[in-house]
This record gives sequence, structure tokens and C-alpha cells, in this order.
Amino acid sequence: MQKPQTSVSFQGTRILINGQLTYTGHKKVEGLLFNIRTVNATFDDTLGQVSWWGDDGSRLENDYASYGGWRSPESADANTQRFIQALPSYRAWGILAVNLNFQGGHPLQQKTWISEGKGSAGARPNGHRDFYHNSGFHADGSIDENYAQRIRAVIEACDGLGIVVILQLFYFGQDTVFPNEDAIRTAVDNAVDFVINRGYRNVLIEIANEVMKGHYHHEILKPGRVVELIERVRERSQGQILVSTSEAALLSQRQWTHAQIDSVFEASDFILLHGGDGIDHGEVGDRTEIAKKIDFIQSRPWFEKQPRPIVFNESDGKLAFDVAVKRGASFGLHSGEYFQTMWPPKWGVWNNGILWFFHKVKDLTGNPGTEL
Repeated sequence: MQKPQTSVSFQGTRILINGQLTYTGHKKVEGLLFNIRTVNATFDDTLGQVSWWGDDGSRLENDYASYGGWRSPESADANTQRFIQALPSYRAWGILAVNLNFQGGHPLQQKTWISEGKGSAGARPNGHRDFYHNSGFHADGSIDENYAQRIRAVIEACDGLGIVVILQLFYFGQDTVFPNEDAIRTAVDNAVDFVINRGYRNVLIEIANEVMKGHYHHEILKPGRVVELIERVRERSQGQILVSTSEAALLSQRQWTHAQIDSVFEASDFILLHGGDGIDHGEVGDRTEIAKKIDFIQSRPWFEKQPRPIVFNESDGKLAFDVAVKRGASFGLHSGEYFQTMWPPKWGVWNNGILWFFHKVKDLTGNPGTEL
């Protein structure tokens, strides 16, 4: 890799890239980090037992892209290259961060015609690994070189464009690849070394996507103990990597106690939250769940003593966007329709149902966008 060009750092609640506040001069959003959930940009299925991933050009939500049948690893590499080719268009619209995951995301979400995709992966004894394998880690915690090469390619492409990568390590559909907690600790160490040894400075680490009691199969990936891994990253990297984890059901005391929230996020360098605009249940605007989450975090004594950035890296809806920005929190788009249900994804900014997000970012940040 060439000498790193992009570094990310924090100044209180605000985020800096190369020592300068993001979106400098645009007061409403100065220091924020608009981002998109693109965790399946490095997807692969090494089990190869199903034909779900083939794209014959018949699905409207993929704009009839017609990528053909899935063959590992050729299709995985092609998918990653299409994503890399789309990065300049994201940057032109003002997107300054993308999300990756060593264990991907939920490519079956909202695919109602696939019975295996229904329900939480956390409720299945083996997650999703009975029908597909998508993990950048082997069972012993070592890193799969093919997967690592795709993540490496994305991080370095982002580095050249001034884009930050929020690098997630674990996903609840694939965490059963690990037979025990020692393997998980080894995976964390290897991921930290992966970042540090290559000199990447545009990477933030997220331990696991949506930590809650009901998602993960290992106790160390649940609210009561995930702080151990946050501290492990900090110690292993000697403080060179900024680290956090994202939540799910944060306001449910059946999932998170207040003591656990304080323990996990006081130890975090930044706060990663999830949630939508609440239209489905009528709790919208300042009554919505994301407003309550931000207000709750900002009211905690440890936050008041040492404020830090609040970043949503999984949210959806115009109301959620406005609520987050109003409270000084970064918004990250996660659209089930266009980033998860189509497969393989058609990456980039194109004329679909999430175009509102890119226009909002463009208008607030002064970025030019591109012709569609």
C-alpha cells in the first residue's frame, strides 16, 4: 500500500478527517460523518449449497442489473470491484464513511420468498451457517486471505478518496464459526494487527453489529461482556484505533441494563446507535426511538464529563435523518430494500427509493453530487 492519505480523529463530539472538521463551513453538519451501510460489499458464500445469490436480471429492486450466477470467489471479487468503482460517486454526494464487516450482514433480510431468511439469525443454534458461510475469520480466529484481500482493497480505495471505513468484526448470523471465546479474542487481535500493520488511519473498529442479549451466541458478544473486547482493541492497538460497538434494543431493559450501557459506552471512543424514523408505530420526530436514544446517551454523567461523537450507522427515513442532525448526531443509511434485499447489489448513487438521502446530504454539505 502507498503511504496512507486519510486519517480520522475526534474533537469532543465532532469528527475530523486529516485534522480538519468534516463539512467545514456548513455549520448544521460540521463535524458529522454521513455514512452508508455497505457491509455486503465484501460478501462471499464459501459453502456454496444454494443458488440464492444468482441475479438473472428479473428483479426491479436491482434495476435489472443481471450479474449472473454466483461463483465463489470470482463473484465475490466482482461484487467488491463494483463497489470500489462506485466509491467516487458516494464521495461526490458528500458521503464520508462506509461500513464493512468481516462477517457481512443479512443478505436474506426481507427476501420473503426464502424461508431460511425469516426470523433472527440469533434464534438459530447455528446462526445462518447451516445454509451459507460468509466469514472473514476461520474457526480458530485466523483471517481468511481471500476475504482480507477484498477488505484491504476497499480500505485502500477509501483512503485515496478521503473516506473513513467503519470496520465491524462480528455479525450474529456468522458468529457460530467460532467454537469458543478464545477464538473470538484471537480474531480481535488479528483484526487489530491487520489494521495497524498496514498503517491504516482511516479505520474505526466496531466490535459487533447490534449487540444485544438475543442476537449473539457467545456471551462475550453480549451487553454484559462486550466491553472486554473494546478494551482489548485499545490495549492491542496501544490506543491507535478508535473503537466502539453498535447496539440494538438499547432502551429495552430486557436487553440492556443501564449499568451495561454505561460500562460499554463509557469505554467506547464513540457511540454507535441504530434506529429508524418510527413511522411504522407512530412514534415520530422528537418522540421517535432514535431521539430517545440520543437524549438518553447525552444525559449520562460519563458523556457529560467527556462528550464524544454519536454516529448512527444503521438508520432509515427522512424524519430519522432530521432528528439525528438536529441533535448533532451523524446519520448512516441502512435501507433494507436497496442495500440488503437485492443481490448482488447495484452499488452507487442511482435513481431509486433512497435518493432522498443523497440529496439531503448534498444540500447540507455543499457537495456537487453527480448526474444520474
